[in-house]
Amino acid sequence: MLLWSKTRSELDGSELENNSSSEENLFNSLAIQIQSTFDIIQQHPSIQDRIICCVNPLLRRVNAAAYRPNFVIIGPLRCYDSILEQMEMQKRIYLASFLRRAEKKASSNHFFKLIKDSADHIHGCYEETYCRSWDFRSHDIQQKIQVNDGRSELFSEMVLVDASFIIELFLRAYNKELERGETDFIFNTPGKMHDIRRDLFLAHNQLPFFILKAIYELAFGGNNPAYPSFLRLTCHFFSPYYNQNVSISDIMLANHCNYDEYRAKLEGAKHFTDLLRTLQIPYSVHNKDCSKEKSHCSRLWIIQWIKFKVLHMTRSTLQPSSKKAEESIEAGNLRGDYLYSAVLLHNAGVKFKVSTSKCLLDIEFNKRNGKLKIPTLKVDESTESFFRNLMAWEQRYYSHDTYICDYIFLMEYLIKSSEDVDLLVRRRVIINQLGSNTAVVTLFNNFCKHITPAEKNHYSEIFRELNVYSAVRHHNWIATLKLQHFSTLWKGVATIAAALLLVLTLIQTICAIISL
Repeated sequence: MLLWSKTRSELDGSELENNSSSEENLFNSLAIQIQSTFDIIQQHPSIQDRIICCVNPLLRRVNAAAYRPNFVIIGPLRCYDSILEQMEMQKRIYLASFLRRAEKKASSNHFFKLIKDSADHIHGCYEETYCRSWDFRSHDIQQKIQVNDGRSELFSEMVLVDASFIIELFLRAYNKELERGETDFIFNTPGKMHDIRRDLFLAHNQLPFFILKAIYELAFGGNNPAYPSFLRLTCHFFSPYYNQNVSISDIMLANHCNYDEYRAKLEGAKHFTDLLRTLQIPYSVHNKDCSKEKSHCSRLWIIQWIKFKVLHMTRSTLQPSSKKAEESIEAGNLRGDYLYSAVLLHNAGVKFKVSTSKCLLDIEFNKRNGKLKIPTLKVDESTESFFRNLMAWEQRYYSHDTYICDYIFLMEYLIKSSEDVDLLVRRRVIINQLGSNTAVVTLFNNFCKHITPAEKNHYSEIFRELNVYSAVRHHNWIATLKLQHFSTLWKGVATIAAALLLVLTLIQTICAIISL
């Protein structure tokens, strides 16, 4: 009996040891699996490095066509069901022309070597990569061959074909005297250049800017006056979307120190979508460190501060309603996170004026005279695609500097009805080329669907000042008087005549009473 109990205890002990050993092995295998997964993740590029990605599916759900190329497909990002054979043929024609121009400095082998050396960097810029294949005999073009690294021959060929097409296109657009064949349907077809330019700024239809610049400099680098810098070439091609008060020629001057920071920002663009976003942002944002501008601005700020204090002290006694509005905004009753529509602001006394500034984002409000200055915005068939792609890129890469999104939010606040559009059109703030005011309303009301607003809009201070201005009673009274009684010349004359008649009647009545 004693022997049996001893054997039983030994068996129980060995079973416990086996269980603990199996659990330890399980934990070790899990740890190894987690570590191997972590190592794989570390080898892949970070999210910030992947600068060319699929647009957010929620944004595509609103209008997928705004993000889809119509004619030319660039890069390996997406699988497309249909690819225009004529455009792929034109790419090969441009490739041959590009290689002939560059043959004095580099051959196709040099370009392939450059792409091979940068293959990992190029591949790491993309969220996914699908190579394009073209069977000349069957006229079958597909982009469904997935590659896991950038060292594929098909990948290198696709990058060279797309890059040479872009560079040759830019050169022909820059210099009209360059030789063009009769087969160049891009320049021979009216409106085709506009369509191609639209496709080349789409957020996921891109090549990294660095590889385009490297290929161009390998082909035409050096002090060759016949070939400008690739940045100048690019800015010239996208000049219809250049919205700055300074000419691009002045910015490109190497000896102009005031533009060094802005030029560096353009040189460091990730791709064309990123460069176009930079071209929209006010020039002053990129040059905050200029010492002369700082000192000048500081002097202006002091003068404005003194003027503000004097005016504030004067108005505190003459305009109690304005003072109450200022106090209420500090108390949080009038916030800067919303804005009334254009018609409501107009009825409250705000005067809409077209700004002389070319920068769309350069919006100013003068709270002393109630003038809101907005640069002219032309709304046509490409407006939606242009802003949607810039907003999609900004949401992904510049989530804390959403200048474009903030501008669209402001315009969406102003445009709530066709009456708002009519007012802005009459004030030349909007040039409507869509045909109807309702189409403009629908466009802006859908822009911000699934767009995450920033914690603080860059125009929040303008929002607050507009809300304060519209809350002052006498501004409403004056605006009502102007709109109802002085909106036209004849209404003004009739109002003055009626007021004179009333005064004369009152005087006659008083004289009659005195004579009694």
